[in-house]
Amino acid sequence: MSGVRLELVDRGHGALLVTAPDPGRLPPTVAGPRGEQALHLDGLSPEGGLLRCIACGHPELFTQKAFPRALGLGIVVAAALLAPFTWYASLAAAALLDLVLYHTAPNIVVCYDCGSRHRGFAPRPRHPRFDREIDERLKFGRRAVMGKPMREGGTADAPEPEH
Repeated sequence: MSGVRLELVDRGHGALLVTAPDPGRLPPTVAGPRGEQALHLDGLSPEGGLLRCIACGHPELFTQKAFPRALGLGIVVAAALLAPFTWYASLAAAALLDLVLYHTAPNIVVCYDCGSRHRGFAPRPRHPRFDREIDERLKFGRRAVMGKPMREGGTADAPEPEH
């Protein structure tokens, strides 16, 4: 592992980046925009994986690719604009580029509750991709249309969503 990065997201106040050579060397507290904030280092597995969010302690996390969405959208728009002039070969090139970027981009783990992003932590326990039902329950509570109850232990080693 080449180090871990924790991007603490504080809505309305930006983000704070915390880095360490390995998960065991993360500081117990960090100075954030709103003062001192304790990190939930008990959320680390013995191997250095995530059992819950290090920033807020919430047990529900999801995995996504660490790739700037604006760049991906820019590639698609450029390919679409060039399509008539390249006999639509630019769309095939964009699809191939997307495939390569998807397989080379690293995964990051994101907290449903606070939005903090975790990079470089051990891959186990694995967290599934984004699940709209978990997001709905956390955003809307009892008013959620699709919300499902939280499973014991959060999302650590949970199956992928069915939808």
